[in-house]
Amino acid sequence: MRLRLTALIFLLLGFTMVSRAQNEVRNEGYIESNWGLAAISGLASDGAVFPGTSLLAGGRTFIGKTTFVEGQFGLAFPSIVTAKVGGGRKWDSGWSYSTGVRIWPIHFYAATGIPTKRCNRDISASKQRKLERRGKTTADLKCSEWVFSFELSMFGLGETVWPKLKEHPDFYRWQEISFYSYGMITVGHRWLF
Repeated sequence: MRLRLTALIFLLLGFTMVSRAQNEVRNEGYIESNWGLAAISGLASDGAVFPGTSLLAGGRTFIGKTTFVEGQFGLAFPSIVTAKVGGGRKWDSGWSYSTGVRIWPIHFYAATGIPTKRCNRDISASKQRKLERRGKTTADLKCSEWVFSFELSMFGLGETVWPKLKEHPDFYRWQEISFYSYGMITVGHRWLF
């Protein structure tokens, strides 16, 4: 019940922000590939680290100049599918920071994006001439960024940071919906379009 109420509040906040800034909205799509390690309960007596990977399609909707909401979905190993929703900020330098919820397996995440040199639109005169010969401009360069994230499940939060959560009647159900993961760290590469 509380999870549904929290989700409803986030949706209402999102719709409010979108309606207030409709004339400033712009979209940015991307494909993202991730590799990571998850701390899994039950694989060994104290848990174990297990590798994983995913291939996601996603997008950001900018509300104002720097603030965005984002969503991703795609294929993953070992969970088969995965999806994330969140929001964040992107600075003029190209760096970004976002937080949100991975819907399956359920985790809270914080991520940062670091642009590659391809995102730097200040290119040399010779590269500029090459683009012009092809009928292109610097806006035609495909930008990409490295993405680093840290994620923690409700199960992991109860096991490591907030032991009082273990008293909640659904605590071990959270273990199942987090795919037996305490948390994970990932490194990814995102191609923007």
